[in-house]
Amino acid sequence: MKNVVFVSVESADTARFDLPEKALVGHLIEIMKSSGIDTADLLIFREDGEEPLEKSRAVDGGKHPIFHAHRCRKVEVSVHYAADTFDHKFAPSVTIATVKAWAVKKAKLGPAEAEEHVLQVSGTREQPPLNAHLGKFATNKCAVEFDLVRKKLVQG
Repeated sequence: MKNVVFVSVESADTARFDLPEKALVGHLIEIMKSSGIDTADLLIFREDGEEPLEKSRAVDGGKHPIFHAHRCRKVEVSVHYAADTFDHKFAPSVTIATVKAWAVKKAKLGPAEAEEHVLQVSGTREQPPLNAHLGKFATNKCAVEFDLVRKKLVQG
């Protein structure tokens, strides 16, 4: 029986990997390497996991077979809102939804106001989807800056 997992590697799109039933993290890394991915210094995280998985740990796709591979153990996040800046370190495997929830709490926004805001990569117009991994935006360094901005409302 196949063990199917989905892995996003740093800023690349998510890829599907078919593993043997009792594959280990080290085996996943070897399969990634054989498919042309530079695996030097890559750490494997379960989605929203705080710590990388040991190479000797079993990779079980199970009900939530989503993983993230990154060279950074932690990503320094800065979120700008109004005149304030909030800083925190997250694992690269956390989702943008997790970062947004943290930022909303730090900015002391109520539920209705929080619903009207999104994270936007500082200096750009890019507003990452909530299910994207933080590590996708921490390229070439272990840091990323966001602005907490109001959603663009369509008037119709």
